[in-house]
Amino acid sequence: MLGVQTYFNKLENHIDNENGKGLAPLLSLQDNHVKHIIHQHIQPTQLDMICKSKFDAPWNEIVAAHVKTILAFDEGDYETAFDSQKELVQAFQRGMGTMTRWCLPALYIINNDLRIVASKADDELEAVEGQRKKLEEAANVISKSFTYCITDRGVLHSSKKYGTYCMIGILFRIYFKLRQQNLCKNILRAVKAADMPSIEHFPKSDRVTFRYYLGRLYFLEEDYVKAEHELDLAFKECTNKSLKNKELILQTLLPVKLMRGILPTYALFQKFQKTRQIYGDLATAIRIGDVKAFNVALNVSEPLLIRQGTYFAIEKAESIAIRQLFRKVYLILGMKTRIPIQTFKQALDFEGLHVDLEEAEWMLANMIFKGYMKGYLSHEKMFLVLSKDNPFPSVVQS
Repeated sequence: MLGVQTYFNKLENHIDNENGKGLAPLLSLQDNHVKHIIHQHIQPTQLDMICKSKFDAPWNEIVAAHVKTILAFDEGDYETAFDSQKELVQAFQRGMGTMTRWCLPALYIINNDLRIVASKADDELEAVEGQRKKLEEAANVISKSFTYCITDRGVLHSSKKYGTYCMIGILFRIYFKLRQQNLCKNILRAVKAADMPSIEHFPKSDRVTFRYYLGRLYFLEEDYVKAEHELDLAFKECTNKSLKNKELILQTLLPVKLMRGILPTYALFQKFQKTRQIYGDLATAIRIGDVKAFNVALNVSEPLLIRQGTYFAIEKAESIAIRQLFRKVYLILGMKTRIPIQTFKQALDFEGLHVDLEEAEWMLANMIFKGYMKGYLSHEKMFLVLSKDNPFPSVVQS
């Protein structure tokens, strides 16, 4: 069994050799050493003295705080665990001025653990106070880690700037959970103003996380072109081993695609079964112009889509289903280019959309305006006159 002295010796060795990858798991709450420390029955009151005799500052504070967090977390005392984990991160921050890029793996671990412990503490407090105060406090502490990274002026190849996007990922995750996405803007402004290496020089995992949250931000702002661009990049770069993360990206990416009439392939639905369960019937209804089936599928998925924040985007995709319905009318009538508006009204009625003639006319006008159809309306004769040349151009191109 890994004794405390052996654990301390390993820590000391990795610190002396500036081995961040070796140090990081020894400061993690998920590593095997945690259960060994719990079994040692260490007295928290003795820790500060023991660590002070073994390590120089700030490592004596860091190690003592880590062990205190382990013990409090094991006892389910998440408030105390949060306080000691916060002390750990702040002690690490005080020492960062003398550290270079080697410290980043440990920085990632301790900040992410602070987020996790804060969430646990808030889960207990939320029922009483209805707030997530610990997570807000954690964000304030973690934002200082972000600042230490982005403002580092060391030589670029050993700069702590390379920790910037990982810190952003942790912060964005918190801001989204707190529904404080407006705070993301401050981070983005800081990145824009900083002298940063290209994002392509950062680890792929950091790029994927950043682009995922940036895409979600654009989505919330209804800037769907930018949202699709960032989410597409995140999806393509996300490793195929991370199916869960790819499913998460698709939750926002697919609604944007459906709004543009870009339908998921059979192969994609085969690979991502959860995505198929949510969007399979919706995509099929859009493809064949079955507006009634689209609305049935939308009602079934409504609770989940609302939780994901994508319901209204999917609702907008109904216009693509209607466009497909109108195209179906055109084909059934033998591709005539002059069609009474009344005919389209009857098709809408059949699909459960009971509109008057004027509203049917407005819907056709809207289709022409969006570029979903090519032609013009004769209001006097209540006819739609379609172009002889490709009257239903590709929605994606429009």
